[in-house]
Amino acid sequence: MKLSKPSNALVVVGGWNRYIFTQDWIKRYLFPEEEFKIDMLVSQDFNAQFISPRILSKEVEILFQENRLNFNPVENNNENLDRIQEIALQLADYLPHTPVTGYGANFLFTENEINDDLINLIRPRDLEKIEQFGGLLTGEQYNRNLVLNGRILNTIIRLEEESVDFDLNFHFNIRNLVEFKAGISETSILELKQEAIQFITEIYSLELEGEDE
Repeated sequence: MKLSKPSNALVVVGGWNRYIFTQDWIKRYLFPEEEFKIDMLVSQDFNAQFISPRILSKEVEILFQENRLNFNPVENNNENLDRIQEIALQLADYLPHTPVTGYGANFLFTENEINDDLINLIRPRDLEKIEQFGGLLTGEQYNRNLVLNGRILNTIIRLEEESVDFDLNFHFNIRNLVEFKAGISETSILELKQEAIQFITEIYSLELEGEDE
């Protein structure tokens, strides 16, 4: 099993003012000693209302999507996840009055060697009766909403013919950026990553390949 490069490794949901993030502001507050570039991503209908700035450094991608501020590592390693958390905490300090409602950390695992034991563990028991009833299985995706160690964990398992994806989302409800800072400082992105790894490896008896320290 491999840990895939996450899409939206960290997401903070709120009323972000994308117009604050000018070249000068980013240079002054986020990347004073680093090279970066800003791209403007336009919606397919070319509606200016949905132009989304994307900030890209050598370590981190920051992307605005409606009311979501998304952070992605350029390379999938622990150092870049740490850098994402550092930048997010800086933004919470520089823009403390931004209204926010939640944040989440996302991790995607892919297993390319599936066997009957794994399939039977994932697949619900009603499938055989559904097929007997005349139902034809055309796709398998299983969503679960859990509470794990006092935290909300949403899981999506996509079972394909030759692979299975485990998409894990840790979700946190917050009322302000003070609560965001407290929450992510108490349980870091890397700690959530390790919790996600433990969840997948212990429940589904899989081994993680190529994990960096």
